[in-house]
Amino acid sequence: MILRLRSRTPDGGGPFLPLAAVLALALSSLTTIVPASAGEPDRAVELRCKILPAPNDRGYKLWKVEIRKSSGEPVRQAVAASGDTVGFKSLEPGIYIFCLMGEKGRQRCQSIDLVPAPNQTSHRFVKKFEAPPPGVNQKDAHKVSARKLAVPDKARKEMIRAEEAQLKGDKGEALRHLERAIEICPAYADALNNLGTYYHRSGDYERSVQYFTNATRLDPEFFAAWVNLGGSLLALGKLQSALDANKRALELRPNDPLANSQVGINYFYLRNYAESKRFLEKVLSLDPYSANSPQLFLAHIAFAEKEQDSAQKYIRGYLELHPNSPQAPHLRRTLQNLVSGGSRTSQNTANPDQ
Repeated sequence: MILRLRSRTPDGGGPFLPLAAVLALALSSLTTIVPASAGEPDRAVELRCKILPAPNDRGYKLWKVEIRKSSGEPVRQAVAASGDTVGFKSLEPGIYIFCLMGEKGRQRCQSIDLVPAPNQTSHRFVKKFEAPPPGVNQKDAHKVSARKLAVPDKARKEMIRAEEAQLKGDKGEALRHLERAIEICPAYADALNNLGTYYHRSGDYERSVQYFTNATRLDPEFFAAWVNLGGSLLALGKLQSALDANKRALELRPNDPLANSQVGINYFYLRNYAESKRFLEKVLSLDPYSANSPQLFLAHIAFAEKEQDSAQKYIRGYLELHPNSPQAPHLRRTLQNLVSGGSRTSQNTANPDQ
């Protein structure tokens, strides 16, 4: 199952920001993987993560480990057991999503910041990650397995080949295998979802909406398709339709960080700040390192509501988690300006290029 991108729009307290301006905040400078500069191959980072058993877990547990870009695109995969330490070398600095997937639908994903300081000599990051407890997403797992029983083996093999091609960076080959899977089984909801993801990443949101919509019609309880549909509709600026899709995803998984994030961002663009804050605050507790940067959306709202102390709190919270973000120098200047008695508008915070 592939969960992907999102998009966003602004406030009622100040000048209206164009969608593209807020996207500069929410997607470009904050969620992209930062490539090493030419002549700086040593900027590549390594992640070593110890998998801690879930409380009350008994026996040998095997996990599929996946590293994804903040957009949801898989980068690396491995298999490990609880108690193992798994390593990934030669990663570009950036914010990633670390996922553990096990039997009976057990799954947990968490954002991690792998951006080293400019003067940092060691680029190895050591993390600990607790396995998801039994019972998480098991209801989903039974429904997914039942749906897959009706999918021909040939179609499933095409999906596997598409995933392998994606991991190798061959997007054209991945697309061909996905299209072949749909030719074999037009009612293959997972393949439709992945095709929608492909077109979302390509910027063809109208087409991605078609594939995600078809996937939700085939399987009305397919969480990934609903949350992806909400993301593509947000990118098109169809805010009410996006909210309907995002809230449906949230009904299926009330504590999913991405679903809560997209609902919060959706309300942000609808200028319903009270609801936006409620969901974005929940994201802070579920996934504080989220590449969607809920702290900065909350800071934007605080500025619009002329609550500068709260805005400073959120900015400082972001900087504590992402001290080496490309956005960090601008945010530090914003804090200095506020401390020295200056003022800062929500527009300048959300769109630092202005």
